[in-house]
Amino acid sequence: MNRLKQIIDRFATTLALIGVLVTPIVTWAALNVATRPDMITVAIELPQPKGVVTMWDPIDNEVGLGGPPSWYVDHEAGQHPNADIPNSHYNTRSYTAEEHACLAQNIYWEARNESLKGQIAVALVTMERVRDARYPGNVCSVVYDNKQFSWYWDGLPDRPKNKKKFEEIALIASAVLDSDTSMYDFTYGATHYHADYVEPYWSQYMVRKTKVDTHIFYYEPPTLPVVASLL
Repeated sequence: MNRLKQIIDRFATTLALIGVLVTPIVTWAALNVATRPDMITVAIELPQPKGVVTMWDPIDNEVGLGGPPSWYVDHEAGQHPNADIPNSHYNTRSYTAEEHACLAQNIYWEARNESLKGQIAVALVTMERVRDARYPGNVCSVVYDNKQFSWYWDGLPDRPKNKKKFEEIALIASAVLDSDTSMYDFTYGATHYHADYVEPYWSQYMVRKTKVDTHIFYYEPPTLPVVASLL
């Protein structure tokens, strides 16, 4: 009888230890998947521009994007850009704080080691998808879309580790989303990209547009409707 009691006690102790070890892992996994959008955006304080600024205006005396690089073309010459200006990025609506955070996260994880041009290129692709009727019409929905951006689906923590770098990228995201910003889209309307050291199967169905740093950019052409033959 005592032997049976000892076995039961040991079994109970083992189960308790397993519970102690497994519970934190299960809890982390549940939070990381079920509430991931909240985890990404909550407690992220984005730098707020003081007043209305253009893409390259200094935000204040200490923080700013500096002067425009040679590849940048500002379409804000006394008129708001429109469809008559090809390859132009501009905003037709305002964006929420959550959308600012989502864009900043996407740039950070996809291109934090790229040049400024490479980081803006990722932002332009994200925004092109927002405007394209084939994709969600919200920045966060585009970023969270089913396995479109690998960092969001790799199961790893999504909080930026390099705070200084993220603050710099958050400024870029805010500038890209600013209603006063208009610029030349040097990705030529690209909707996809991949690193130059991989060859995803889908690239063969895309129109290659350009390469910026280590990313190759593509446009996804509209699917042509299949018309049944009447013959």
